[in-house]
Amino acid sequence: MFETLISLGVVVVFCVLAWAAKASAEALLVGGLGLAAVGFAYGIPTALVYHWLLHRSLVRHDRLPPRWWLSPTSHHDLVPPADRPRILLWAGIGGSGFLVVVLGILVTSIGLWRARSL
Repeated sequence: MFETLISLGVVVVFCVLAWAAKASAEALLVGGLGLAAVGFAYGIPTALVYHWLLHRSLVRHDRLPPRWWLSPTSHHDLVPPADRPRILLWAGIGGSGFLVVVLGILVTSIGLWRARSL
C-alpha cells in the first residue's frame, strides 16, 4: 500500500511539472497558490490530530518526555504497538500535506519566474 502511494505521488509530481511546462504564468500562480492552500487546509488539522494522539498515548502509558513536541517523531518508539498504526497514519497524512504545500510553492515559483521573464 505504501509503495502504491509513493508511485502515485511521483506520477502526480510529473503531471504537475508537465502541466507547468506548458501553462501560462497566471495559471501557474493560481494553481500553485491553490495547491499550497489545499496542503495547508488539510495538513495543519491532521498535524494537530497527530500531535494530540501522540500526546494522549504517551501520557496514558507514562512515557511522555519533557519537550516532546520539539521532535515528536523521535518518540515513536515509545508509543505502544497497539496505538502505533493510528498515530503513524495521521503522521503520514499530515506529512503529505507538507509535500502538497512544497509542490504548490514550487509551481508558484515557476509562475513568478515566467512572469518576470516576460
